[in-house]
Amino acid sequence: MKKSKSTSSKKKPRHDYRRDLETAAKQMILIRRVDTLIKLILRSIIKNLKVEHAGLLLYEKSKDSYIVTVSRGKGGLKIPTGLTKITKDNTLVKYFTDKQLRIFGEGPLILGKLSSYLNSRTTRASKELRIFLQDLAFQFSLYNAKACIPGFFREELIFILFLGQKVNRKPLNQEELGFLSVLSSDAVMAIQNAWYFQDLDKQLNRNKNLFLQTVMALATAIEAKDKYTSGHTERVSYYSLLLADELRRTNNDLQKDWDKFIQDLKIASLLHDIGKIGLREGVLNKPGFLTDEERSEMQKHPLVGSSILNQVDEFNQPILGVKYHHERYDGEGYPEKLKGEKIPLIAQVIAVADTYDAMVSDRPYRKGMPKDQVIQEIRKNRGRQFSPVTVDAFLSLCKQGKI
Repeated sequence: MKKSKSTSSKKKPRHDYRRDLETAAKQMILIRRVDTLIKLILRSIIKNLKVEHAGLLLYEKSKDSYIVTVSRGKGGLKIPTGLTKITKDNTLVKYFTDKQLRIFGEGPLILGKLSSYLNSRTTRASKELRIFLQDLAFQFSLYNAKACIPGFFREELIFILFLGQKVNRKPLNQEELGFLSVLSSDAVMAIQNAWYFQDLDKQLNRNKNLFLQTVMALATAIEAKDKYTSGHTERVSYYSLLLADELRRTNNDLQKDWDKFIQDLKIASLLHDIGKIGLREGVLNKPGFLTDEERSEMQKHPLVGSSILNQVDEFNQPILGVKYHHERYDGEGYPEKLKGEKIPLIAQVIAVADTYDAMVSDRPYRKGMPKDQVIQEIRKNRGRQFSPVTVDAFLSLCKQGKI
């Protein structure tokens, strides 16, 4: 009777590269930062191919050159990001971009093949080609690389992957080279997508600057109509931002989304009186006291302002400052008689800044009040007209000499 084969002689299961490629592709498509994407690509290579190190020369359009963005591995080469930069005239780049020089065919370039070709006595390479290939081998040695894999988008070379030696010292087999080729193709598309999103972010930031310029133009339009408040909007914005900075310094609860709050506050404070554009100039620039009817019309400007800004999605938070900066903490303000903490913080801040500047500035019906008297008036209205927290911040700024 024949003896049965030992179970220990069973072949080791093959590595499932298809599954690894699918996993990597799904992860890559979700990443929008190129630097994070590169780390994922190299991590996938090191994990699956068990190489000592892997790196990537990535094309950077602004510099029109290729830069080593990442290099990693336990015992392999370590190159700090951005330290190495090569131009399009570099031998390694020219090999992949000049089809006449690509004598080893499309796809990965293996150092073993290159060395064998150079050492072969039957090689009939011209002197110029031999010099070129010798320099190509030297480029491999600079990165301690055993293989280089190009990444093309259409005809443009996006990157060159370079791999160190495998931990087991064996050469890359055909299955592993196939894995690299497919991964490279997926990586190119992922990098292109990440670049598109980065360009989109730049465009949005550019549009944000244009948006702020529009806000400034609107603020200028307010002052062009109200000749007695020249510089008022910019001063209110200045005081509002000072108050906000002091509030954050003294209140730990105000740390969340603070940058967004400051951006909204800047817009709201510049546009807090935009509703005055809709008022009659006879009321707006009247040199004497207003009648009850005229005062009622004047008090509509927060609602008019919010109606104007309501057409733009980016104003959904600044509107709160525009609409409610004349509300009072005791509930006796306008337009909705909000009380206490129901008044949005953005409006609480603008209320103090607006009142201070209005009281110290000359108006059609009176001269500006002395600063010390205004400070006392604001202190007296703590918890009545103004929220305690904003008055405390205001008084602290006054004590520091910032207001």
